Amino acid sequence: MVPLQTMTAFSLLRSPMTPQQLVNTAKEKGYQAVAMTDENVLYGMYDFYQAAQNANIKPILGLTIKIVGLQNSQEYPLVLIVANQAGYHNLLTISSTLNTQAKKITLDYLADYLAGLYIILPSMGELSVVLGTEPDRGISLVETLTNIVDENNVFLGVSTTMSTQIQQAITNIATQTKTRIVANDSVSYANASDQFAAQVIQKLGQGEIVTNIGLAQKNPATAYLREEEDWISAYDSVGLMQAVKNTDWIAAHSQFELEQSAVTVPRFETPQQQTSGNYLAVLAKEGLKNRLHDMHVDTTTYEQRLNEELQIINELGFADYFLIVWDVLNYAHKHSVRTGPGRGSAAGSLVAYALWITDVDPIAYDLLFERFLNPERRQMPDIDIDIPDNRREEILTYLHQRYGHERIAQIITFSTMAQRAVIRDVARVFGLNPSKIDSLAKTLPRDTPNLKAAYETSLPFRNALMDLPVDGQLLYQTALKLEGLPRNASLHAAGVVLSAEPLVKHMPVQLGEDGRLVTQLPKGPVEALGLLKMDFLALSNLNILDIAIREIQKIPEYENFKITTVSLDDEQTLKLFQNGLTNGVFQFESGGMKNILRQMRPDSFEDIVAANALFRPGPMQNISHFVARKHHKEAQDVPDQSMADILAPTYGIIVYQEQVMRVAEKFAGFSLGEADLLRRAMSKKDHKKIAAMKSKFVDGAVALSHDEKVAQQVFSYIETFAEYGFNRSHAVAYSKLAFQLAYIKAHFPSAFYKAVLNDAIADRKKIGRYISEAKLRQVVILRPNINTSWQGYSTNKQGQLQMGLASISGLRRDFREAVLGERQENGRFKDMANLIGRLPSKYRNVSHLEPLVYAGALDDFGVNRKTILASLQGYIDAIGLAGESMSLFATLTPKMREVAEFPLTEKLAYEHDVLGVYLSGHPIEPYLAVVPAPQRTDVANLTAGMNHVQAVVYIQNVKKIRTKKGDAMAFVDGIDLTGNLSITIFPGLFKKISHLLVNEQVLVVTGKIEQQRGRDDIQMVANQVINGDDLLNAKKQLKLQKTQATGQWYLRIMTSAQEAGVLETLPAIFQQHLGANPVLMVFERDGRKIALNETYWLADDQATVQAIQSVLGENNVIFKHNS
Repeated sequence: MVPLQTMTAFSLLRSPMTPQQLVNTAKEKGYQAVAMTDENVLYGMYDFYQAAQNANIKPILGLTIKIVGLQNSQEYPLVLIVANQAGYHNLLTISSTLNTQAKKITLDYLADYLAGLYIILPSMGELSVVLGTEPDRGISLVETLTNIVDENNVFLGVSTTMSTQIQQAITNIATQTKTRIVANDSVSYANASDQFAAQVIQKLGQGEIVTNIGLAQKNPATAYLREEEDWISAYDSVGLMQAVKNTDWIAAHSQFELEQSAVTVPRFETPQQQTSGNYLAVLAKEGLKNRLHDMHVDTTTYEQRLNEELQIINELGFADYFLIVWDVLNYAHKHSVRTGPGRGSAAGSLVAYALWITDVDPIAYDLLFERFLNPERRQMPDIDIDIPDNRREEILTYLHQRYGHERIAQIITFSTMAQRAVIRDVARVFGLNPSKIDSLAKTLPRDTPNLKAAYETSLPFRNALMDLPVDGQLLYQTALKLEGLPRNASLHAAGVVLSAEPLVKHMPVQLGEDGRLVTQLPKGPVEALGLLKMDFLALSNLNILDIAIREIQKIPEYENFKITTVSLDDEQTLKLFQNGLTNGVFQFESGGMKNILRQMRPDSFEDIVAANALFRPGPMQNISHFVARKHHKEAQDVPDQSMADILAPTYGIIVYQEQVMRVAEKFAGFSLGEADLLRRAMSKKDHKKIAAMKSKFVDGAVALSHDEKVAQQVFSYIETFAEYGFNRSHAVAYSKLAFQLAYIKAHFPSAFYKAVLNDAIADRKKIGRYISEAKLRQVVILRPNINTSWQGYSTNKQGQLQMGLASISGLRRDFREAVLGERQENGRFKDMANLIGRLPSKYRNVSHLEPLVYAGALDDFGVNRKTILASLQGYIDAIGLAGESMSLFATLTPKMREVAEFPLTEKLAYEHDVLGVYLSGHPIEPYLAVVPAPQRTDVANLTAGMNHVQAVVYIQNVKKIRTKKGDAMAFVDGIDLTGNLSITIFPGLFKKISHLLVNEQVLVVTGKIEQQRGRDDIQMVANQVINGDDLLNAKKQLKLQKTQATGQWYLRIMTSAQEAGVLETLPAIFQQHLGANPVLMVFERDGRKIALNETYWLADDQATVQAIQSVLGENNVIFKHNS
């Protein structure tokens, strides 16, 4: 008996059984063969085939397809089983057809692809339905099938669950039509105990809940893989042993192999029918000549290496591959698509550099070709290509046009049910409401590898399960069975597969959302089947770089600026790295990396490369030694002086895989190809290969006159480091991109911030960080403006950055487009009435306009925000009554009554709600004078390991919890001008200051800085908390006691200054010059006069005069002394 209709988890959300589990269970239960027949797709075919081969069980590959019935238009299942190799290829075609055609498929449509397949009319299919309603039509239905397919390949499915009458009817039809019956019980889970899990995953797929969990648990298990004897006994008892024997017959006669081979590369069409090798050589030599044109180097060294690389490439048959990659990059460069300097080991190839595939000189940086393409390993090279995320589509379009839609596909990937997701999914099927699901999911630790580990380590999670209104243990056990299963299919971030002939000849495909082909097999199986995989990774940092460069080139003296020519030892850029000011810099943006940079204080590009390589889980353990050696606090000991030159750039520590190879070459006489094999064995911890190569290493070292004991020590030394060594080629290439971005940040900050802000426009956390940093670096950020903003961030003539309308939360895209379109067509909006009158009627409502007001985008109208809000409805009502008559609207428009502006804290809070940042000021600004700069540390400058540091923070969120002992404590989220900070308040301190832990409170917090567990972020563990208001009031009282008002300030706000956003800079200036003298602001545009509240009264001294004149102009600042 062989089960022939078996569904796995790759029939997405239909089964909890993986192909591996299917095979393992079949093996345990004594089966010699087992089939996999997922519905319409072959996602799991490679996993199934490999698992069966490893278990020494015969794999029977099949497919359950849904097609239009033989006698009506409804869809019914049909089971196809591979009979031979031709049938295997036809199965690929059928699955591909079902997943690329939008229409319903008939058997006639598939007739040309049914050869080499056994066809089973399943027991729960069309034949059973017909026999239950119109039994006389049963024979004609089967004859319709045998008119299309050879009757010897047609089987009629029967099962033990059928009525005796239907069983007999099918047996009779088989006899009359010369077809055969076959045992056909459907299997969709491994064991009877999986019945409930199967129900849950099916309900999940249907978007339903289990209404009665207790009853569902008691449902009989019918679709599990039974013991073979159980099935034989059941069929024997109803006289259907022939059906069982026919499963064995099918299994015995099903013969196919999953065709696996070395990668085959499509032939590249060369001009004048040149060989690929010759054409590659011509291109590479010409490219190298252009590369070396302005370089003062020994050209002989380059030419010799180029020839050596070309020889290896040709001998291994990879010339076509290099030409295909060159062709794509050539297209990209001709169409101004910026590509990365390189990725992975490809940066070690001089041929790639000469072809402009990479932009890293491998000789200058001692990068090794053998790390990329080793003639002694003879594996397909892998050249990954980075492309701006907004240009990747252009490259894919070119590839489809160049090679044909049927020969290229993106690679599928599967999202799986990870621990947090599976708990949410199962809880939803159990009927829990969203708040309960959120609460349960939040108790899961972030750093556990799986659900079992989370359960074992997290008491809150176990307690939360116990507190559920449903059986928490059942929920957990069910989630355990579903964890890791595929949930849905999506696209691999970078992978594209290319074939010399239609892909369907090698693997099943389907249509993606864009109408292009997608493989049904993921990355690993695609490569195993011998197809060429190329990675085109969408990298937003290249788009950032491109935007910034185009911004720089708008400056007349920099119109020919080229980032590729900047010095990689630029002092200003290195200083930026030394200070950890790397927000927005590719791969150097994390808190942990900034911490390392501040410790390391890199003073060369080599140090930047090393930091990039070291900041990874394994090599991190060497960082403290690297830093100590760099700063001469630790000796740079190496086992043998012959290694010193190789390890000098990294202070005696092996950081790169290439250093392992160089040591093996120099110390033990290995070829670089052999050294790469040693490096690979060590990194993979292949102890058998390591032991064999150790003997050769020691013998080689002794032959070069090294002491055997020293040779043993050197081998142990490199083995220790090799496990964590990083690919230097990749580190150099990505560090070059990072340095280029940092160079622009250091020298052209406005261009840099415009680029990163536009890239991160939907990420409020990043936006807040970038804007805070930009303001500290004297880059002026103007709030959104209805008359000068565009969708994204833009730059004005003064080099200031203007926030775009897309930065305002709550503004619909179509509304923004309508506003910008109207402004472009008919000019600036003059005032509130003009804006309301020109807006399309569907946008004339308070909800559309409020965010503009709160963001300050209507400040240009010269009326305060609270006044505009109070007047909005009146304007909207007036235009409604006017019925689109502008003259009548002018008559009906109510007079705007000016009211006092919002208090500053309220105004800032509204602004922050819609922008995610504070622009008109910051809640902590009045408090900064209380805690002078030498006494406090900005959040951006906090690093793990600091003790007793003080920060001034504005509280945004307080989470109070109880410890295991029942003591109250709190986690506080705060911000300052430079960033966000998490603060932990333990019980002892909490008892003293809990009354201060209120949102929108400013606190002065002292504590130590630690790395958050399992995260890149830092946190402060507080040991002292002071109320900022207490300090501020004490200082004000002291100041007022010492100072009496001596006069009155008059500040004239010119229209040009108002339009340039000067008002936004005043609050910060005022806070630095507080005093007892009242301030009156007079606006040139409309003559308004605004008396500032005492929070902004100013001192009477020359420093105050100079500070305000610097922004308003000398003639617009007057101080009148009291008479």
